[in-house]
Amino acid sequence: MEALRLIKTARHALAEARHVPDVLAEARQAALLTEAVGARLADLDDDELTGLGQQLSEAGAHAAVCLDRSVVRAALVSGGRVGRLTELGDLGPALGALDGLLRDVGETLVVLACGADTESLYWTCIDGVDAVSDCKDLAGRLREAACRSGAGEVTALGGARAERADRGSPLLVVRLGPPGEGGPKEEAQAPPGHRVPGAAGASEVSVPTG
Repeated sequence: MEALRLIKTARHALAEARHVPDVLAEARQAALLTEAVGARLADLDDDELTGLGQQLSEAGAHAAVCLDRSVVRAALVSGGRVGRLTELGDLGPALGALDGLLRDVGETLVVLACGADTESLYWTCIDGVDAVSDCKDLAGRLREAACRSGAGEVTALGGARAERADRGSPLLVVRLGPPGEGGPKEEAQAPPGHRVPGAAGASEVSVPTG
């Protein structure tokens, strides 16, 4: 299956996840997919794309490790998604879609951190945000490199032309402390359109797909 189709599937699955363990599991699946795409890019006959692809693969693997907690292993995820990757396909659209997926993952992890009931969940989310931010930066650099090399027009998910990586919207960063340190839930504000899980026993999150 082409990378673009898999990335779209992963983005949809993340948006549809409702319970915290499922959201974390889908975030980890996205990280593993990022690692796999990077590994494929590392095999291309282009020095710049090869080097950045290797870095993306390593960053994706690191993000997956950050999100590999017991709460993730307890979730049932539609398995084998990464194993279905057979080819990169059109590089520009695939990298544009990957950028959108990583943005969604980062914003979702911020939401979970805002509503975390335990320090373990909080630090899992914060570590994941940092790792996914590194992946997103590399994906943006790869999009520009692909455009320079003529590997394909850099196009965002949905057909609109993507902004340059250094001019796009950065990942939202919410500075807050772990549970028990001065009531971060009351002070932290989730991004518009997000519902914070964890408060009043809630264990769900909904994330916009646009």
